Amino acid sequence: MNTDTLENRLRVKITIETPRPGFETRIQAMAREPHIPEKKSLTRRIAMPALAILAIGIVISPKEKPAEPPVADKADPIEPPVEESAMTKIEEPVKREIEGLRNDAKWTMSLFKKALPSIPVETKKKEGSPLEE
Repeated sequence: MNTDTLENRLRVKITIETPRPGFETRIQAMAREPHIPEKKSLTRRIAMPALAILAIGIVISPKEKPAEPPVADKADPIEPPVEESAMTKIEEPVKREIEGLRNDAKWTMSLFKKALPSIPVETKKKEGSPLEE
């Protein structure tokens, strides 16, 4: 857009649309009428506050208490605690670790056999080895 067209647009007289005939008379008639409040229906006067009170009551109402477990007639026998020596505390995790390593080795070998089937795999079993089955 160049400056001549911009200048022409700025100089154009803006025309404002005149309101329809009767517009003013309608506004004046509305202004002369006394203000009559809206009639509230039964729903707005009674039902809405009642529903609000009901909702508040439901939210605040106490919840059901959980059922208590039944009382046993006879007591369960108490088992004496088993004393563990220091060696059994150490041996148990070591056995689990050995078993885990055994399983990892089997799984790795099976993946190796699946990935490279053309390479022969020899399994050596020595008597007393931890990998022996």
